[in-house]
Amino acid sequence: MLAYLKQVYEAWINYPRREGEVIRGQYQIERFLGMGSYGLTYLCLDKHSGQEVVAKQAKPSKGQLGRDLLRREATIMNQLEHPSIPKCYTSFEESKRLYMITEYIQGRTVEDLIFERGARFEEKDALQFIRQLLNIVQFIHEHDVVHLDIRIPNVIVHGNHMSLIDFGLAARLGEPARITIDADDELIRRRTVHVTSDLYAIGHFLLYMLYSTYESSHDQEEVIRGWEEELSISTQTKQMIRKLLQIDPPYANVQACLEELDTVLV
Repeated sequence: MLAYLKQVYEAWINYPRREGEVIRGQYQIERFLGMGSYGLTYLCLDKHSGQEVVAKQAKPSKGQLGRDLLRREATIMNQLEHPSIPKCYTSFEESKRLYMITEYIQGRTVEDLIFERGARFEEKDALQFIRQLLNIVQFIHEHDVVHLDIRIPNVIVHGNHMSLIDFGLAARLGEPARITIDADDELIRRRTVHVTSDLYAIGHFLLYMLYSTYESSHDQEEVIRGWEEELSISTQTKQMIRKLLQIDPPYANVQACLEELDTVLV
């Protein structure tokens, strides 16, 4: 009963603000974009500049932890000035709610491209895409930050431009990991505050792209096979993925991965 009441309370306290409402007299909510583990995100119109922006609100049910994480996200984003990372414009409190205002990135996520638009990435296209993503991640690592949430919904493509978004889980190298004692191996590999965590995530990202061209055979009984058997890709690419996924000894850093990737793309 207590668990049920807690769920009801959290659903009520986390209920998104309505379209048309204005935050701090300046940011008019156009639509609710979604709710994450620690925040609620809105697309807003900045009535002063006439530009669309993103407003992220610390999730009320997370209390001080949600507020602390949003403050840290704003600090990290301000540290990372890069054309492929959204700008953080400001953060403030209103009616005991904490908000962060960031640049709105136009385009489609890789998730949308694959699952809604039916985009297909051949091996070379996928590798060239990953190379561009690695350049962004290398910049982040050079500033002693790891993203810890590199996934296909968090990379946006607009023409030839790519952006990496959502730094809500980002951490500075050397900080303790926010991992519960019951975390499985997958979560540990993704959330450990180390550069290999981002590379591990990029390995899975690459697999999603490569599977966009995969077609299973319906002529024979379906059997469970691993990606190395299912995907028709080069031996060099398989070796790269094995290192990214930590099946083989992993890359020490992004530069080591880029150097091997360049030999594959020649």
